[in-house]
Amino acid sequence: MSDQILSFTYGSNMAGDYLRQYCPGAVAVMAARMPNVWIEFRRYSDNLKGGISTIMPAPGEMLHGVLYTIPTPEIEALDLLEDVDKGLYVRESHLVLGEDASWYKGDLYRIVKPEGPFAPSAQYLDYMTAGAAEHGLPADYVPWVAKRGFDMAAT
Repeated sequence: MSDQILSFTYGSNMAGDYLRQYCPGAVAVMAARMPNVWIEFRRYSDNLKGGISTIMPAPGEMLHGVLYTIPTPEIEALDLLEDVDKGLYVRESHLVLGEDASWYKGDLYRIVKPEGPFAPSAQYLDYMTAGAAEHGLPADYVPWVAKRGFDMAAT
């Protein structure tokens, strides 16, 4: 068994400072994208006072995110943060396209039973914005995600 997990982060966990609170050994590898899925805010967080994200099938869309290596013992802390033990999220492997044009198998978290949609949490969007800027994702990406999230919640 490897002593590192390759994790594909696309929400609040993109922000290095936030992620390293739970996984201090996390190291950013590169920006990456996942085709044919989209981010939606399908779980309400009482702590963050708004929607938090998951991936949903979306043919033709492209999800931006960041690949991190995380020490295997620390992934358990992230599993707890993501409520894997309560069955709210599941950690599973998916193929993602790295900024180097190579494919990687990265673990990500997905909501097991999506609800909502909910308007995105402002604090959650702040984490996403920080992570996107930190890793050089397109400048308009998080505002576009946020607008779509608010639009979906309003319908």
